[in-house]
Amino acid sequence: MTEGGGYRGYIVSRPVRGSHFPQRVQNLVVRDYAARRNLPFRLSVTEYAMAGSAMMFESLLDELPALDGIILFSLFTLPDRPQARRRAYERVLAAGTSLHAALEQLVIRTPDGVPAWEDILRVDAVLPATPFGGRYEKTAEPLGPGGAALAALLTAP
Repeated sequence: MTEGGGYRGYIVSRPVRGSHFPQRVQNLVVRDYAARRNLPFRLSVTEYAMAGSAMMFESLLDELPALDGIILFSLFTLPDRPQARRRAYERVLAAGTSLHAALEQLVIRTPDGVPAWEDILRVDAVLPATPFGGRYEKTAEPLGPGGAALAALLTAP
């Protein structure tokens, strides 16, 4: 970390958790996060739109010796593979910098901060496999197909 290195933003050109956020909006979120925490902000880098691309993120990690940290638009912009994320966390911490997620208002400054981020990402990864696919859906059969039998069990004396 260098004196006055500032924080670089990281935004993406692809959907985040299935939602499209215009780059302009992502930059507003990142800049507002930095301003509210008095973090000196430098320009954001934008990841390429190809699915799974992390080329710009890797180049941003290479800049860490000249930065105070990175402000991600969202922790869901991190690489999909856990090994790649672990390497990124290690590089951030080894450089004595910090990693921020503006949308979620989270920060990693020490190794103790990593498990919370990984827990969030793991829960998000299994949500599609839950009965409601991670969403509440109101239906005629709120307990799903065969729900009448389950309801009878739940209300039995």
